[in-house]
Amino acid sequence: MLLTRSTLITKLVASSLLLASLSWQAAFAQSNTAVPDDNFDVELIVDGLPKSWSLALSPDNEIFVTDRSGRIIVFDQQWNKKSYTTSINDVFSEGQGGFLDLTFHPDFLSNGWIYLSYSAGNSDSNRLKVVRFQLPESGNKVSTIEDVFTVKTDKDTPVHYGGRLAFLSDKSLLISTGDGFDYREQAQVKSSHLGKILRVSDTGKAVDDNPFYDKEAPESNVNFVFSLGHRNPQALLVSNSGVIISHEHGPAGGDEINIIEAGNNYGWPVITNGMDYSGAVITPFTEYKGMQQPNFDWTPSIAPSGMILYESSKLASLSQHLIATSLKFKQLRAVMFDGIGMSNERILLSNFQERLRDIEQDNEGNVLLLTDGEDAKIYKLVAK
Repeated sequence: MLLTRSTLITKLVASSLLLASLSWQAAFAQSNTAVPDDNFDVELIVDGLPKSWSLALSPDNEIFVTDRSGRIIVFDQQWNKKSYTTSINDVFSEGQGGFLDLTFHPDFLSNGWIYLSYSAGNSDSNRLKVVRFQLPESGNKVSTIEDVFTVKTDKDTPVHYGGRLAFLSDKSLLISTGDGFDYREQAQVKSSHLGKILRVSDTGKAVDDNPFYDKEAPESNVNFVFSLGHRNPQALLVSNSGVIISHEHGPAGGDEINIIEAGNNYGWPVITNGMDYSGAVITPFTEYKGMQQPNFDWTPSIAPSGMILYESSKLASLSQHLIATSLKFKQLRAVMFDGIGMSNERILLSNFQERLRDIEQDNEGNVLLLTDGEDAKIYKLVAK
């Protein structure tokens, strides 16, 4: 089993405890400057869903939902529902686990491949796994399934899987992985797959232009690493212009949005604007040489879940905004994105009463919201 605390971090914390505490308290005291925007409401589309995680629009305009217990739910354009079971038999759905994200092969309309991330294993040994499948021509059982990628670093915690998926224009696949919570120092270890964004081919092979690819060791874990130093990335998207954007949970404070570039180190757990949930200091540093500062920081934390870059004119005031769902505050956060910087945060649905798990934009420019927990619902965001 991997060590759960590194000697390096322990020494750093011990040497600068007072400085870190004062710095963090000052950062935490700076409340978010988000401005409420009450110009939006919701319209209920679907209710009575099981505990779900992902909301995804297919290229043929159907809405897919992942049931965390191990099913795929599909709605057609008239919101008629069909539920599929699978032959996957290693799902570990405890804690934050289960069926997680879905995305579609760039050639989906010709090959039908759908990519699914989920947590596999058991309480003593579990990991993130990615498979691809095709829906059956008839019936409700998915049997055409291929393994794509399995995180090589096992853990014994049912949390911090990451699990987001996104394709790049070259048809390579990005996979976000969490740090496993008790294994946070692994986010800085290149040979570990925890706390990373990984990049693989559409069949799961390491891509030879990845930033740490070692041609002398083609099976090395480092060959898959695209970026490192992540805690629990819960959103991953690629803009129309090819910009990769992710957000991730910090601890108590330090949720952040990052523009992801190959080879960059995003700092966790050496730098953070957050504290441990217990109140303990994680690190004395909020900056460190060779580590990226977040493009946008939420301190206090909002517990972001899904995120889209809204590039439609249907809800004109939201065009070119990153829109993130918040679990903690049960609201949407809209942040203007000009292609380089992020600013002018607004709070949408400030009086909403349900935790929001995911968000999707359909082909007509509608914004769809998935709620968290049992009896999940899908809402459409509407202008008042």
